[in-house]
Amino acid sequence: MAFLDEFTANFNKYSGPAYLNRFEVVIIAPFEANPDIGRDRFTSFKVISASMPGKNIRTSPNENVYGPTYEMAQGLTYAETVSFDFYLSAEHVERTYFLNWMDIIVDPTSYNLEYYDNYKRDIEIYQLDKGERRTAGLKLTECYPKTLGAVEYAQDSSDVGRINVEFVFKEHFHIDGVGQPVNSSYRPESSTIRQPSRQTAVSGNASLDQFGVFVDRARNIFRL
Repeated sequence: MAFLDEFTANFNKYSGPAYLNRFEVVIIAPFEANPDIGRDRFTSFKVISASMPGKNIRTSPNENVYGPTYEMAQGLTYAETVSFDFYLSAEHVERTYFLNWMDIIVDPTSYNLEYYDNYKRDIEIYQLDKGERRTAGLKLTECYPKTLGAVEYAQDSSDVGRINVEFVFKEHFHIDGVGQPVNSSYRPESSTIRQPSRQTAVSGNASLDQFGVFVDRARNIFRL
């Protein structure tokens, strides 16, 4: 079990496993929409579910070669939107919060559009450890609510109301527990020579098959 102990210790070295029910979302609406900063905290606290969007390298086939074609990087793309679910209070404070934000984007009376810089805001999503400390996060830049979902009522339901809000964003980047960019100083060296791939070191005489067995056992330890 020495290898399993080492595996567990290495996992705990980085604050243990990431439990998906331990997270925090920070949303701050434009002042013109919601001048009370307490509403920002109140609404952020009501998030039920959130997702950290992924990242995709856009590629195109290189067909100007003799032999098999292959994919080459062409650009970077992100998901178009990100979605959050919120608990709904009896006075619909959360729904009003986002309606106010959307109403400064498009005036519901004149249908005039607000300047982009006046309604876009950043959103931060944090992973929390068991001590409720922020350990890692993601910052979504230039966000604003695009779609406010419907409130579904039913006579035979006693569930707490909830709403879904879909946000547009421009891009995102990885941040640490205090909101600072993790890779701000990262500058990869460009080279046309393929570098040898880093090999995963397995201690002792354990084979890769044995390593897989230990990983499965470790997963059982961290199950909620």
